[in-house]
Amino acid sequence: MKNLLFDSEAKSSHRGRRLLSFVAVATSAILLSTPALAAILKVPGNYATIQLAVDAAQPGDIIRPGPGRFDEVISTKRNGTLTAPIILDGGNQASMRQLYLRHSHFHLVNMGLSGVTTMYQRLVYFDYGSHFCILSNNVLDLDRSTSVYGVEWKMGRVKPFGSGEAGSDNLIISNTVKNCRAFIMMTIGGDRNLVVGNRLINSPNVDAFRLFGRSNIVRGNFVMDSPYVEGLGNHPDFIQTFGNNGDGSTGHIIEGNVVMRLDGAQLTQLEGNLVPETGDWLFRNNLFVDIALQASCTIPNVRYYNNTFIRCNRVNGGHALSFSSRAYQLTSVYTRVAGTNYAHGAEVMNNIFIDCGNEAINRGWYGFTTNLTGIRANFNYVSKHGYQPVAQDSRKRVVGSATGWSTFDWWEPDGINGGDPRFKSPAASDYRLLPDSPLADVGTLLSLVPNDFDGAIRPQGRGWSLGAYEPLSDLVSSRPRTVNNLRVLAE
Repeated sequence: MKNLLFDSEAKSSHRGRRLLSFVAVATSAILLSTPALAAILKVPGNYATIQLAVDAAQPGDIIRPGPGRFDEVISTKRNGTLTAPIILDGGNQASMRQLYLRHSHFHLVNMGLSGVTTMYQRLVYFDYGSHFCILSNNVLDLDRSTSVYGVEWKMGRVKPFGSGEAGSDNLIISNTVKNCRAFIMMTIGGDRNLVVGNRLINSPNVDAFRLFGRSNIVRGNFVMDSPYVEGLGNHPDFIQTFGNNGDGSTGHIIEGNVVMRLDGAQLTQLEGNLVPETGDWLFRNNLFVDIALQASCTIPNVRYYNNTFIRCNRVNGGHALSFSSRAYQLTSVYTRVAGTNYAHGAEVMNNIFIDCGNEAINRGWYGFTTNLTGIRANFNYVSKHGYQPVAQDSRKRVVGSATGWSTFDWWEPDGINGGDPRFKSPAASDYRLLPDSPLADVGTLLSLVPNDFDGAIRPQGRGWSLGAYEPLSDLVSSRPRTVNNLRVLAE
């Protein structure tokens, strides 16, 4: 398979400039619009309903609902442009039922969405043609309705990635999605979408993200406090992908997220099934704390670089990261066909694993089945039971070696086994490293992780620190703040 992750990283400066240009221009359009450039369409006032205002709005226009509830299902009518998007601004005082995005350059900001109770419906739908749209500072409240999406994508008709019709180059930033029940908070598809700085909270038995398409980025989100309710249904995951629907999923970056207190949930469930165009994912600088079950992976070229794992997979008691294979796929009860589920090329580098797995001292970090090729694990820190060392492979077999390796007992030529990592305040879930941490400057340099969780540039010319953070003394944070309370300044 072509390595789309590294292809996309090689082109990241161009793509990054394009995306940043889009975000900068789009944000400027929200913040700096003037009466000379845009009409202000008031509801009620100029129009009796939001939909009538949306139907009338031209590129550059701003729709302003007044305070209160508008029990409407809104569908976009026409495209905006990069420098003149159509903006629906709820002013943090209006709410509505649903939004169907079917055109480009439409922005929804400062709006509440709620009231959908029909199973398999959604609050926001990215339909074909929904490119370069922005959702910012909205509150999506599922009201504990069972099997309702917060955000849903319409996938391309031509598998595995469509022909450019699935929504792409969109920005979902600073929204809150809450009270989902036994379903999916966000399903993302298309290409080059950026999902950043959102809060996904208080939702039992849910998948936070289902991720398809190409080169999407999930960055700086907070996924927290999702209880597990026995008998409610749905197998919950932080992130899931699968090939059963024929959709590919490749080249994604999952970075800088805080994922905490997910009862009964897996960290990931990554399966390709019969879709070989699934793989090449990069997890970097994430903080995972108290995730009930493991990160399961049977797709190729998935890399975990500089993440921090605290008390993950305490329920099943195995490893926090599980890389394996499935040589066949069931197409019916009786039929098996050759599958594509192999986690070849997986890498685990510069991570921290503390008290993961059950009480056994030879479980809790990562496991690779011995039929995998091209795998690598080194420069990681592991400990159990108050920073005590874990069971070590007496034969010192390197993961990925031709002679085999232990799938339980740990050993790395450059890893650290036990010892106080010197976090700032683990009791307060502050896992930043103190300046005298033994995990500082002992990692390997990884070109795909130039910054840490806080956006600080990792020191050049010496070993990088393990886990998501550089030591406090090294931090000069450039981590962008999420956008709040976007308002048009002029009437």
